[in-house]
Amino acid sequence: MHDADDLSVLIFLATLAGTFAVSFLGRAHARKLNSNALADQKLSKWLVGLSAGATGNSAFIVTGVVGLGYTLGVPALLLPFGWLFGDIAFWTFFPDKINRLGRETRAATLTDVIASGLPAFARRRVKILAGALILLCLTGYISAQWIAGQKFLEGAFGFSHFLSLVLFAALIVLYTGIGGFRGSVYADTLQALIRIFGTSLALIAVIFVATQHPQTFWQKTTQAGPSFFQLLPHGLVAALVFMLGFAASAFGFGLGQPQMTSRYLAGRTPNETRGAWWIFIGFIQFTWISMTIFGIALRGLMPAIHDPEAGLSLFFRTNMGPILTGLIVADIFATIAATSNSLLVAMAQTAKFDIIEMLTPRTLPLWPIVLLLGIFSMAISAKLDASVVSLVLSSISLLGAALAPAMMVRVLGWQRTGGSVTAAILAGFVTAALWKFLGFGAIFNEAAPGILAGLSANFCVANARRRADTAIAE
Repeated sequence: MHDADDLSVLIFLATLAGTFAVSFLGRAHARKLNSNALADQKLSKWLVGLSAGATGNSAFIVTGVVGLGYTLGVPALLLPFGWLFGDIAFWTFFPDKINRLGRETRAATLTDVIASGLPAFARRRVKILAGALILLCLTGYISAQWIAGQKFLEGAFGFSHFLSLVLFAALIVLYTGIGGFRGSVYADTLQALIRIFGTSLALIAVIFVATQHPQTFWQKTTQAGPSFFQLLPHGLVAALVFMLGFAASAFGFGLGQPQMTSRYLAGRTPNETRGAWWIFIGFIQFTWISMTIFGIALRGLMPAIHDPEAGLSLFFRTNMGPILTGLIVADIFATIAATSNSLLVAMAQTAKFDIIEMLTPRTLPLWPIVLLLGIFSMAISAKLDASVVSLVLSSISLLGAALAPAMMVRVLGWQRTGGSVTAAILAGFVTAALWKFLGFGAIFNEAAPGILAGLSANFCVANARRRADTAIAE
């Protein structure tokens, strides 16, 4: 290995060491807590906002978003614009209410909130059903992270395909098992700071290289076609419909993803949690828009990339020195690792509190569940042949459609029963799955019809039960 390669590896290893250090710190702080209730974590708005932002970024930002900008051009900006509307709607009404309800119910998981207040049998049924869907969808989501991590290590260090996959997954599983939830929050916050630096570095670097040969850059970029530069290539109405679908997906992402709601449940107070809105939204929009612009610019610099999702690391290895390449390698790892770690913790908490402890009297520690889920999801990702974009967006939309309606009904205090909540979860998931299967998701994201179907199912079943009870009373 050359000296330059050695330097890049050292920078990466320093990032890895920092990640393990904050995981150990989280483990030490968690020992002071004698409760599984997330409210007892008492996170500041900075920890809530940055850890949620890093969790929400995922491999999608450093791989899929770059690939979309490279392939679609300016129209790829419609995704973060649509997501912004959904985030604003969610943060306007829900995080502080989620925190307040979590404190009242002593919730340890998202499903604890959804099932709270229901009769014992219905509560058990809802927790198991919601927990099973969480494990199903998040397995797809984390498989996308393993695939992205495999691409990262294979491209950065030249490891074999299988070794890259196993090594990346092993590193994440190890520090996740060490740190648990608290360590996950600390690691995510560190990785969010690295992501802000890495995003700024990538944007400055690609602009600098483009300005060195502006005529060649513009000539290669224009070869992508006229639609590459048109924000609304299919007209305003089509763009608004597309953005509305992704706004619904963002709304469902906030309400129906346990790795996100756990941060809101763990805020110090409702007001502190609500105060994280500008930190979270600013982080998400800055990184997403910047990486889209990076992908657009990359098309004019390297127009023949075989896998655009690997464009970020490829650009730095080709155009930048070992120090900057090492820094961006550390950034890519941190971004993918943050979401992988948070997903593993959320899956392990779901398996422990919503499945195992509902079916058996056993109480298991978190780390062996993390290990088993990591091995299982890694094995699945080794068999998958799908892009990071498709896996992430599908998993997010399906789970949001299933759980967001039930969560919304509970947080807003709308009428519900055990049967109506079960119907809402099933109707939301099935509708979103059918919508995507029929191919409508390319026009209008499946989260929107799924959420509407779930809310309608809850309303119909709850009202039918109310009418039946009224008739019996009369």
